[in-house]
Order: sequence, then C-alpha cells, then structure tokens
Amino acid sequence: MMNVDTTSRRFATCLLAVLSCVGAAPVLAQDRFAAVDYMKVAPGQDNAYLQLEQKTWKPVHEARVKAGNVAGWYLYQVLSPSGTEVHHNYVTVAIYNNFEAMENPFPDALFTKVHPGVNMADFIKNTNSARDLVRSETWRWVEQIPATPLAKPAPYLSVESMRVPAGGNAAYLEVEQLWRKIHELRIKDGTLSHWGLLSRVFPGGSDYPISYVTVNGYSRFKDVIGLDLAGAVARAGLGMSVDDLAEKTGKARELARAELWLLVDYVQAPGVQGSSQ
Repeated sequence: MMNVDTTSRRFATCLLAVLSCVGAAPVLAQDRFAAVDYMKVAPGQDNAYLQLEQKTWKPVHEARVKAGNVAGWYLYQVLSPSGTEVHHNYVTVAIYNNFEAMENPFPDALFTKVHPGVNMADFIKNTNSARDLVRSETWRWVEQIPATPLAKPAPYLSVESMRVPAGGNAAYLEVEQLWRKIHELRIKDGTLSHWGLLSRVFPGGSDYPISYVTVNGYSRFKDVIGLDLAGAVARAGLGMSVDDLAEKTGKARELARAELWLLVDYVQAPGVQGSSQ
C-alpha cells in the first residue's frame, strides 16, 4: 500500500537511477519488479491498521489483480526485529510483471468502482492516520528458484539486505551462485520453499547503501534456523570448506540487516511466485 498522490512523482523523478541500477542486473524471462512499503504502526493500533488493510485496501488490490494492473499484493508483520524502537513493523509488497505497470498503479476509475462515493481525500487521510509510511523501495528480480511459480506464498520470509562495495557486483553475484547451490538442495529437501535475489532500483544513488536483497521463504517456522551448513556445503560440491565460503562471502558483501516476516494476508494472480518479495 502506498500514498496514491505521491506515486507518479516517485517514479518520474528517478528514471535515470532506474537505468543505471537495473541495466547491470541479469534479466529474467519475465522481468518483474517489487514495490515495497515499510509501515510503522503505533503500539496498540495493530487491529485498526489490519482492519484498514484487509477491509478497505484489500478489495482494491483484488480489483487491481483482476484487471491485470498488478500480479500480487502481500501484507507482512515483521517478527524480528521487534519492540517499540523498531524502524517498521509491517511491510506491504506489490509485484508487477513489468516496469510500465508501475506508472499508474492505482487508476482513479478502479477506486471509484471498488469504493463508489468515497471521498479520496478522506480515504488517504484515514490511511495516513492508521500508520506511518516510513519508506518505499522498488526492487527488480535478478533470479529466483524454483522457476515454477508457487501456488501459495510461503508463510515466513527471511529477508537479508546486503551492502556491496563499489565495483564489487560481479564478485557478489559469483558468491550468490555458490549459495544458490545450497538453496537448491534445501528446496529439494523440503526445508526451503523458495529463494530470490533482487537488485535495488529505487531509491537511487550512493547515499542509499543497500544494493541487493535476498529472500528465503519457509513453509515451517522450525526451518528458519538449524541448517547443517557444513553438510550442505559438502553435498553441494562447492569445492571449498565452510570457512572458505564464509570468507569469500564476507569479502563480497556486508550483511546490513536481517529480518523475519510473517505473512498476514495476500492476493495474487494465478501463476505468480508469491512472497518472493
């Protein structure tokens, strides 16, 4: 969910950043983007916020999916980190099958159809009073496994934000290919639902340090931890030890932030890889 009146300005002012950021990333057969909004809900206001998202906004997203305006919409609660001092405690993700679809993500005619007679100014005012929109980001898929879409999104997401040094993209992507082999084994074992790697599109510029995000989806909470990494490295045939992999990974990127998200609600079109962020 995003502020409707700021959407077009958000994209129009950052076109040069788009070209520079996404041009260096490998392109998927279906070139997809994720618009991610980070929300801060005040203590004791969770129910009011969820009512807003699920009773008021979800019908809008259902109409958007039906119209082909968006491929999917997902609402998450941030399980970790938690507490009153956290930067955000809810996240919404909208998935688009191409960049052009993001130019006008909330057509006026669609709102009128879903909520006839509703004053748009009041609609936005009620939305803003229920939560603070802390930050909005746009991400582009680099790759994901499995390639076959999931019928239902994973209930748990481990989202890791990476700082990659200037000029270090190639080295970082090489490291992720090593980790991909481990993720493939975990998916085959049933301890991982999916894995995705995304590159930053918005915000652009060197002032924003996070350039890549990895997303691990889990069907079971217990699988979030407890990986036998040494065994996985051996089975994946990486030709290196766990220590070697850790050293190579540490040199290629800095893990800036790791969060655990819980799926609260979603809407998605058939054939969409849900919750890959």
